[in-house]
Amino acid sequence: MATAEEDLPPTTSTDLLDPLPTSIPLTPSELLALPPSELTPSIIESTFKPLSDHEALTLSSQLISSGKNDDSSLLRFIVQLGQERGSSEYDRLQQELGEDLVNEDNIRKILEQGNGRREIVEGWTNLEEINRRLDTWDIIAPKPQIQQKQDQKVENDDDEKDEMELDDPWGETEEKEVIPPQTPSALLDDPWEMEHTSNTPDIPKTSKLMVVELFNPHEPTLDTISITLPSFLTQPIPLSALELASTASLSALKTVCQRHYDQVYPFRFAIIEAIPGWVSPTELETQGLLPSLGEDEQEKWLSPTSTTTPTLVSTLSKLYLPLSLTLVSPSIPSRLEPLSSSELTQWYINHIISLDSLGVLDNQLAYVQHGASLGVNGLDEIGEDLSLLSRLVYDSNLSASQHSQWTLANWRKSSPNQIIQGYLSNSSPESIVGDIRKLILPYLYVLESRLERTGKPDSGLVERLLYDCILDLPNLELALPIFEYSKATLPSPERIIKNDLDTARIALSLLYSTEEKNRGVWEVMSGIFECLPVWELEGTDPLEDQELTITTLESIAMFLTPTTVTQSPGELPSSKDLYLFFHPLPFSSLSRTLDILDVHLESGEILSKWGVYTGLKFLLQSSKNHKDQLELAEKLVRKQQYGNLNEDSWRKLWDDMTRLAGGDDDEISPGGSLKGALGVLSRRERARVYMGGVLSSGNFDVARKVIKRLQQSHSIDDQMIEIVVLETSKEFYLKAENGNLHTGEMKLAYDCLSVSPQTSKILSEKSFIEATSRLSTFPSLSLTPLEIRHTTNPLTLIQEVLDSSKDSYKYPELILDLSSKLGSTDEVDQGLIKVMIGKAAYGNDDYSKTKECIEDAIAAVRRMNKNQKGHERNKSSISSTSPTTRLAPRSDETILTPRDNQLKLKDDLWKLSYLLSTTTDYSDIPSKIQLISYALELCPPSSIPEILGSYRVLEDGRIKLDKAMKRRRQTGISTESTHHRHAKGHDDSGIDVRGEGIEERVLGSRTAAKAAKLALDIGGKFRSYSPNLGNQSPVLGQLPFHLSRSTSRSRSPVPPQGNISTPRMVSGPGIEDEVRSETGSDTASIRSHGTGHGTRELFENLGVGVGGGMDEAERVRQGARRVLVRGVGWLLGAEEGEITG
Repeated sequence: MATAEEDLPPTTSTDLLDPLPTSIPLTPSELLALPPSELTPSIIESTFKPLSDHEALTLSSQLISSGKNDDSSLLRFIVQLGQERGSSEYDRLQQELGEDLVNEDNIRKILEQGNGRREIVEGWTNLEEINRRLDTWDIIAPKPQIQQKQDQKVENDDDEKDEMELDDPWGETEEKEVIPPQTPSALLDDPWEMEHTSNTPDIPKTSKLMVVELFNPHEPTLDTISITLPSFLTQPIPLSALELASTASLSALKTVCQRHYDQVYPFRFAIIEAIPGWVSPTELETQGLLPSLGEDEQEKWLSPTSTTTPTLVSTLSKLYLPLSLTLVSPSIPSRLEPLSSSELTQWYINHIISLDSLGVLDNQLAYVQHGASLGVNGLDEIGEDLSLLSRLVYDSNLSASQHSQWTLANWRKSSPNQIIQGYLSNSSPESIVGDIRKLILPYLYVLESRLERTGKPDSGLVERLLYDCILDLPNLELALPIFEYSKATLPSPERIIKNDLDTARIALSLLYSTEEKNRGVWEVMSGIFECLPVWELEGTDPLEDQELTITTLESIAMFLTPTTVTQSPGELPSSKDLYLFFHPLPFSSLSRTLDILDVHLESGEILSKWGVYTGLKFLLQSSKNHKDQLELAEKLVRKQQYGNLNEDSWRKLWDDMTRLAGGDDDEISPGGSLKGALGVLSRRERARVYMGGVLSSGNFDVARKVIKRLQQSHSIDDQMIEIVVLETSKEFYLKAENGNLHTGEMKLAYDCLSVSPQTSKILSEKSFIEATSRLSTFPSLSLTPLEIRHTTNPLTLIQEVLDSSKDSYKYPELILDLSSKLGSTDEVDQGLIKVMIGKAAYGNDDYSKTKECIEDAIAAVRRMNKNQKGHERNKSSISSTSPTTRLAPRSDETILTPRDNQLKLKDDLWKLSYLLSTTTDYSDIPSKIQLISYALELCPPSSIPEILGSYRVLEDGRIKLDKAMKRRRQTGISTESTHHRHAKGHDDSGIDVRGEGIEERVLGSRTAAKAAKLALDIGGKFRSYSPNLGNQSPVLGQLPFHLSRSTSRSRSPVPPQGNISTPRMVSGPGIEDEVRSETGSDTASIRSHGTGHGTRELFENLGVGVGGGMDEAERVRQGARRVLVRGVGWLLGAEEGEITG
């Protein structure tokens, strides 16, 4: 208290001029409503005087809980003022309780008896708690002004003392004289100046209370705390501790926890966990905030500043403190009892894992270290994990994304293989050996020691996981340094893989499972192979060695082939699967496998030299696959076609292909099982592929030299040259963009054919290319060479030419030549082309050209029929002797075309003939009659009536023309010369009319007779094997005998059945005379009646003679044929002698 009194400002004479204090005190409500700036100790004291003890205590609590004032001195004054009014009741209670101060029941009993005693004691207890918190506040948040003032005062006192002793002994006197006089001046001085400038409240002299600004020199703190004094006084202490922990105010936190130990202890773990994770646990241990494990295997935490023995104050606080100062939210975890050893260990582990999200690996590891130093057990394993994880994080060159992935929680969940992959995720060929030695092997040894501690030792763990690590490497470049440090020539401690057999197995597994196919990988593979041990099998039989090699090769290839049972399509065994396959192999098989690997590596290097990149897995699988090796050879050769190689380069390629095949010898030798990538292909197969590649390059001069060299070595012959040249030429042809044979791919296709001997196939292909080039000259045609080549019927191309060009029909020789070059060379195709030309000519009204094409096509059909009849006679004679044997056509024999083309030719030809014969613009009547005869010769039976009707109309017109000419001759002759000429058969124009008429009549009669005969032949073809020809013949049933006009002429008598041999038609001079006596309109009617019922009766009675056998049926058929021929011939106007049947 003396210190407090010294801090008060000295009393001066100005106090005499201060006004008297107000004599009217404020009411409690007015005091509570007063602003904090106007609240002074004198006002508070004047308000408290008239109040009772209970009212004074209540008002004190209300002033503090309002939170308006943050001045600790004023708040402490209020607490002292209130406690002064309740201290008497507290003392009385203490006297009544005697020694039993902590008996809660007695306390309640005593306080309930007195009137208002409980409320007074309760208010006093509340203020006592506030007083304790004020004491704590002064420690954790001291006033810097007071501290600075005291330091400055002490410093000034020391300086003054030194100055007085050393300089001027009268210094103090002079200093006092310098001080200005303190004479008061009521007029000039401000009587309120002292009140405003002083930091000490103005306390009346009559008050016994003094404002004490304490500064506790014990445990000073420099922490900057965020909590305010009103909050600290009005909220539960655990909440204040949590707030201090969240701001890392460790010194203040320790003070609060020690001074309010009972209130904070249940929430100690929540308070520690609220401290930010970036705060080092070293600082926590320095402040004593980390829990430790005591000798009794129980948790220990901090030590309170005062004794924990219950006192009357603590008991009253427990009973009567308001809930606002004691109640903590249930959401904050609490633990009243100390933790056991295992529970404390688990808390440390959980807390360390909770720091994962912050990425403070160092702090996590420090927690383990400090926990172990505090006696916490069971942190060894998590300490090992953190130590290994720190190596992964700091020594593995992880990226930012990888850093975020590797946390302690993820580490504990990861498998050993995943952790090893993380260690090597950023390793390079230069660092991987060091990474294995510094990172992988220590980790594996830790795993091995853990198993030993658990009583489950595994001696093969390190080796197994190390091998898996190597087999899982992403590429062979990382594996090469490992094999270089695993050579058999190195000392065992320096080798990564210490077993020679395992070194070979791992190398084979990696090499045959890799999918890398670039050029550089073969150098890496060769480097790995050079690191492998060398074994020699002594005393082995060559035949047994060959069998062993074949068996090993086949077993490996079979294992590498995917099956639907074990693997999905396209999925191949991994390196680990291959290691499982190679592991049980005996020493001899393993040695033979290395020999196979040597051959495959040589093949791979040769292929990569020529730009063909494949894998060892493919070479192994294709070792016995002819198709795969053939495709590989084609790929190898075709890869060079755009390389513009010279003759020497092509020769080197052939030499390398020979090396890939294992030599020039195609025979199986004892070492023949170890052949290269083309070992299954024969020399002729390789030569064929090789020659195709040379030709595909387009350098035909080099190709001729290559072919000559291959012929000298008997690798190819003329037949193979022809086949390969044709194939290559067609490839050029199909790739050509246009059909011009003088440029581009088409020129290469044409020139390629000159390399081969000029056989018929070569010449035919040349002609086809020439035809393609000619087709490309037609601007209206937009066909590509590919479309022309894929056209199945060349005649469609001819048709497109004729359709696209109006004048093309005028050049039939060019069209025929074009068709022959396209491959249409037989009689049927030539006839069809003639018909096409005729149709084109008809479309352009060139009827004479149409008739010319028809006649050429008719000639082609007749030649075709003649050849076909001869072929059928030979066929029938052969079939009569041996029905199942058929002779192949002779070389000079015309090969028959398909029947559908023959039918199409005949159908198109007769239709064109009939069309031209019925064209009104075509006035050549003799030609029309001839065209009708062509139509009758080729048309189907169903069309004969229509054609005959057209002929009758044409014949009627002809007869009328003859009669008109006859009348003209009879009436128009007036001169003797004219008569003389008429007698000789000439008209005025000099034309022999009679001769012409006779000639035309004879020509028409003969042609008509032949047409009738052919019509019967056509009809007979459909019924030559039928037993009844009378009512079932569609040809005979449709003959136009019913079309004749009615006449009184009787039909010829029908011979009796069985005697139908050669019935004759009624004809002869008598008929001709009768025809002449009739008019022109009755002539056709008379002729048509001549065979009416005789023919019908003949056909109706054919069935009677059939029973007599096949000879009788043939005889009847021939008789009917003759009757029909004569009847139709007479109908068409043929002479009797011209009708043959």
